[in-house]
Amino acid sequence: MKVGFIGLGKMGAGICSNIVKNGIDVVVYDINPANVQKFVDMGASSAATVKELAAQVEVCITCVPMPKDAKGVLLGPDGVFENLPEGGVHFDLSTLDIETVVMLEAEAAKRGKKYLVIPMGKGPAFAADGTCPLFGGGDKATYDKYEECLLKKMGKPAYIGDVKAGCALKLIQNLMGMSINAVCSESIKLAKLTNIPKEQFIEQISNSGAFSFQFKNTASGTFDEDFEHPVFTVNLAFKDVRLGIEMCESLGQRVPMMSRAREVFAATAEKYGEENFTATFKML
Repeated sequence: MKVGFIGLGKMGAGICSNIVKNGIDVVVYDINPANVQKFVDMGASSAATVKELAAQVEVCITCVPMPKDAKGVLLGPDGVFENLPEGGVHFDLSTLDIETVVMLEAEAAKRGKKYLVIPMGKGPAFAADGTCPLFGGGDKATYDKYEECLLKKMGKPAYIGDVKAGCALKLIQNLMGMSINAVCSESIKLAKLTNIPKEQFIEQISNSGAFSFQFKNTASGTFDEDFEHPVFTVNLAFKDVRLGIEMCESLGQRVPMMSRAREVFAATAEKYGEENFTATFKML
């Protein structure tokens, strides 16, 4: 099996490194040559274009920032779908909207290819160490075929349902996580205003019912007001929250608390878009 991987940013690089380390034949492409070279040094091969990559692999995987980027890579005469061999499979790690993934699945099917979503449930560190949840959505037989030989070498996959279900779970998870993160920032602001020592605050909250994954991973840096070394930028967080709220609106479902999170991240993105997503603290 030969696998192509497109998009070697912080999230994609972690997942791709797991595939390479498991001895799978991988060819990579990224718009940043330095990212490509890292994987060539690890033993992967490289392609000069998306078209060149797609033509030589059985499975293609993408991890790109925005829906427009996914469409740009997958569609058109030089895209993945036109050049992946007959019967080829595409797994999409990207955070996309439901309308886009449904359209991409249909476009792949027109060309005799399979398109599945496997968006990620945690951040770069978990992508890199092989413990990142992957929310599988799409054709079940295709998912089953690659679960053991590929997906479990990438992270912690679970089959959710069709592409809409896999995509929706990712959007819901993003809405929950970023909303909780914004609340954590407000709580830390209150702790600092009332002179609660950092170590005591983190320890006691960690032992209480208010503890969360977001608090565990961001409390120390937020308390220190370290936002200029982004693990995940405000701009990307806002994109994820925006897509989630757009899904809610399309369903006609009110989500007042999470809608407020969109407003918070939108305002933060205008001032601190390239800082860490915890920079919502700076708006308080």
